[in-house]
Amino acid sequence: MSKKRFVLVSGKSPIVQFHVDAAAFDGLDVEVAEVEIGTERATEALKTADVVMATVKVDAELIATLERARGVCILGHGFDKVDLKAATEAGIIIVNTPYVCHWEVANHAAGMILALNRSLVQYDRAVHRGVWDRPAGRPIGPLEGEVAAMIGFGAIGRSLAKRLQPFGLKVIGFDPFAEDWAFREYGVERIRDLHETLAASDYVSVQVPFNEQTRHMISDDEFQAMKPNAALVCCGRGGVVDEDALLRALQKGDIAKAGLDVFEKEPCDPSHPLLKLDNFIAAPHAGGESTISADWCLATGISLAATMLRGEWPRYVINRDVQRNLRPYEG
Repeated sequence: MSKKRFVLVSGKSPIVQFHVDAAAFDGLDVEVAEVEIGTERATEALKTADVVMATVKVDAELIATLERARGVCILGHGFDKVDLKAATEAGIIIVNTPYVCHWEVANHAAGMILALNRSLVQYDRAVHRGVWDRPAGRPIGPLEGEVAAMIGFGAIGRSLAKRLQPFGLKVIGFDPFAEDWAFREYGVERIRDLHETLAASDYVSVQVPFNEQTRHMISDDEFQAMKPNAALVCCGRGGVVDEDALLRALQKGDIAKAGLDVFEKEPCDPSHPLLKLDNFIAAPHAGGESTISADWCLATGISLAATMLRGEWPRYVINRDVQRNLRPYEG
């Protein structure tokens, strides 16, 4: 088998610094290149790559530079910044790393739910201003016997359900694509109508991928379906929640509180009107952070890349239709 070329392409200011050693490919004869998008070196490396690992937007322009690559691995859950149509037409496999940092994101969402329930951020802001006002956080639900809804019941939704149930919350879920066994196994009641799910819930957590079908999935009609005392969190992808509609819902009292870890435009503009509200909390797309999540993500990505370098079909393929015109394997 001839030497294979693996290219890790990152942005100018990557959030996480990844480094790949050829020895990680477990016996494969691999030449590794780590490049920054937009440079001449990156352009040349991508032309000769057999497999690419990317932390950047994989658009049609980037895909057009891949003259021989058979696959691209996206480091992370989200693939909304990948031109799947262009990749599929080019015969290039797109994979992501879905079962990494789902515990961390679930922890983050649970933390937001608890913070909103206890008014912790609002109390903290007030005490820092010298205001000692215990009643200001009311009403504070007991959690015991209240209802939390999972909108999206994949790895994150299931992990979050496990974390909330010990607090006495009843967990319900909406996900038209999940299997029935998952709801049974996790003790979550399945509801097949989104608005019915929202209407029954005191806390709503949204963790679905962003695409044309889920864009502004939670908007005016959905907020009006929710209880006026309800809280919403989203630690999935920006754009799933209509931020203008969320602003209106919080201002009008259609819902009581909300927290976002993800925004339609990131970094979030400091002048964003949501940030001026006392009943809103935010984080900088930090849900996946932990001391192990980046290493685990990279290890999963390398495993998938090695599979493709061997000419085998990998796990977690996003564009499964690519099988119809898959690029030939050059062994």
